[in-house]
Amino acid sequence: VRTPLDPSQKRVSFPIRSVEESTMLLKTAIILIVLSQAVNSQDGTRTAKITKTRAFPPSCFLNVLIMLDRSDSVKGGFNQSRDFVLDVSQELVIRPDRHDVSMIVYSGMSYKREIYKWGTFRDNEQFYKTVRGLRAVGGTTNTGKALEEALKLMAMDSRNKTSATVVMMVTDGRSADDTSILGPRLRDMPNVFVFAGVAGDPKNIGMKDIMNYVKSTEQIVKQSGRAKASDLARGILKDAQKDCPKTTTTSTTTTTTTTNPITGCELDLVFVLDFSTTTDPIYKEYKKMAAAIVKKMKIGPHHTQISCVTFSSAGKTSTAFNLKRYKDNAGVLSGIEGLEYYGGTTAIGQGIMEGLNQTDEKHGAREEATRAMIVFTDGWNNKGPDPMEASKKATDAGFEIYTVGFTGDMENMVKTNMTALEMIAEDGAHSFTQATLDKLIEKVGARGAPCLNGGIVPSTPSPRVPIGRGKPTTKRTTTKSGIRG
Repeated sequence: VRTPLDPSQKRVSFPIRSVEESTMLLKTAIILIVLSQAVNSQDGTRTAKITKTRAFPPSCFLNVLIMLDRSDSVKGGFNQSRDFVLDVSQELVIRPDRHDVSMIVYSGMSYKREIYKWGTFRDNEQFYKTVRGLRAVGGTTNTGKALEEALKLMAMDSRNKTSATVVMMVTDGRSADDTSILGPRLRDMPNVFVFAGVAGDPKNIGMKDIMNYVKSTEQIVKQSGRAKASDLARGILKDAQKDCPKTTTTSTTTTTTTTNPITGCELDLVFVLDFSTTTDPIYKEYKKMAAAIVKKMKIGPHHTQISCVTFSSAGKTSTAFNLKRYKDNAGVLSGIEGLEYYGGTTAIGQGIMEGLNQTDEKHGAREEATRAMIVFTDGWNNKGPDPMEASKKATDAGFEIYTVGFTGDMENMVKTNMTALEMIAEDGAHSFTQATLDKLIEKVGARGAPCLNGGIVPSTPSPRVPIGRGKPTTKRTTTKSGIRG
C-alpha cells in the first residue's frame, strides 16, 4: 500500500476547521496523534474538524514508538498523558500481524529508563496493564539519552523496516542535555515520522529542543481536552482500519480478505437500578450484583461498554455514567461503588426510558454492538410511564431486557414482586434473582466470551450473538394495575 506521507503529494485531502491546520499533520499520522498528550494544553488552538478521513492507510501494519517524559517539569500532567495513551491505544490492534508498539519512559539521569522493545507487547491487554501502572517519578529531563535509546530500538532487526514507523514524543521539550545531534538523526531516518505531543503548559514549551526532532511546527500537536482529543484520534484510527488487508493461511492456500476493528464481542450494556424508598434495605445488593456482572466482563471500546441509570420518582431519575465514560473494569466498578441512594416513589418505566438514551452515538453507542438492559428492582411501580410499554420501546430499540430482584431476607425489606419482574422482562427466562445471577452472567456475557482469552482481538469478527437486536417481542399482555403497588 502506497501512502502520501510526503507533504508535497496531494492524493489525500482532509476537511479542517482552519487553513493554518497542517495538511501534513492530518495526512501523516493523526492516528498517532493518538498517542500525543496534547491533552494538557489550555489554549486549544490546534483543533481539527475531521469527517470520514483515511488519515494513515498503512496503520494496519504500523510500528509505533512512544517516548513518554515523566520528569519534574511534566509531573503534574503525567497521569493525563498516560491515560490519553490508554484511551486511544484501544483502537490499535496490537499483535504480531498488525501493530507493533515499543516504548521508552524516561526522566533524569538518576532514574532508570523503562524500555519496552519491539515485540514486547503481545496484545492490547498487556500494553494496557503496563501503561496503566506507570507513574511520574520526577527529576530532570534527559531527552538526549532517551533519543539514544530510541536510535538503538530503530536499529533492531526485530523492527519491521518495510512498515512505516511513527515516533510520538510526549514531552514539554525542556531537556537538560543536548538533542541537536541525535534528534535530527531520528527525524531524518527513512520511513520514520516523528511527532511531538505538548505536555504541560504550552507557554513553557522548549521549542528549540522540539525543533531538533520534528521537521516542522505542524508536527507539534496541541489539543485541549483529553476526552475531545481521545474521541477525535480514536475515530480516525477506527476509520483508517476499515479495509485493512489481512492474510489467512491454510494448509493449501493463502487467502487475502478485508476486516475492520470490529471484534464481534461488542456489547452495549445498560444497568437500571431502583433506588426508591422501598429498596432502602436492599439497594446495596443491587450494586453488589451489578459489580459481580462487571467482574465477569471484558470492558473496553471493542468489547463490553456499560452505562448506569438510577431511578426512583420521575424527577429523581438520571444517568450516572454513559457507555463511553469508562474504558476498563476498574473504572466501571468505581462508578458503581460511587452510586448514592436517594429514595422516593418508584417509576420503573422512567428508568427504562432514561436507559434508551444510550442508543445515541454521542453517549458511546456502537452500531455493531448488541444491546442489553438489566433492570434491578423490587417490581413495585407507582409513578411514571407504564413499565411494560417502556420495556417494549426498549426492545424495539434493539435491547434485550432482563430483570433482577433480590429475594433474600432482610429487616424492613418489602417482598420483591417477581410476577412484575417477569412481565417487564420478555418472559420468565429473562428474569433472575441473586440466586440465579450466574445464569444471567453466562447469558449476557456470551457476546464477549470469544474475546476473554487474554484480551486478544480475534483475527476475524465473531458471529453476532443474537440476544435481542431488533428481535420482535411476544410479551404477555397486562394492565398497568397488574404491576403497581
